[in-house]
Amino acid sequence: MRPIDIEKDNIDFCMASAQKGLMAMTGLSFVIGNIELIRKSAAYPKRSYYCNLFMQYHFFETTGQMHFTPPVQTIYAARQALDEYFREGEDAKWNRHLEVFEAIHAGLDKLGFKDIIKRDIQAGLGVTVKYPDDENWSFEKVHDYCYERGFTIYPGKTSAQNTFRLCALGAITKEDIEDFFVVLYEALKANNIQIPIHYDV
Repeated sequence: MRPIDIEKDNIDFCMASAQKGLMAMTGLSFVIGNIELIRKSAAYPKRSYYCNLFMQYHFFETTGQMHFTPPVQTIYAARQALDEYFREGEDAKWNRHLEVFEAIHAGLDKLGFKDIIKRDIQAGLGVTVKYPDDENWSFEKVHDYCYERGFTIYPGKTSAQNTFRLCALGAITKEDIEDFFVVLYEALKANNIQIPIHYDV
């Protein structure tokens, strides 16, 4: 999870999903917010019943319960994830993610892959990688080769370009990434994909 100073950065509300930096289960989001602003929002027109932040806050404050049926298993998972987060420590966890992020870039550079987003503005949480311009490239074949050996690469989410993603989050280390790139290299060789990776432009 990327460190954020909500007071220094003048942030009134910060929302996240439990499965991201906390490494908990999907299905639970949380908001860290300015309580005075939440209370003032009670008078705002209600555009959503289920997702109204004041109603959720007020119900919890007055009853000690969530406004609707809670996702119990995901709450316990988030509680466990928070315990692990504070046990590792914010600085140690972020530094580990940065080491993983840098190891991803080192591996990509060694093979000749290009990332989509300029490195100086990347968040440090994952890397979106451009497909090679190689007639033998097949995301499915490379994915399956890596998956069968314990590593998963994700399909990209950009609509204009063909990409895949590598994540720096999770309980992984720089050594895990180095092991992954050994397997990725083997996947490229097995599928006759040119190394270093070829791009037309």
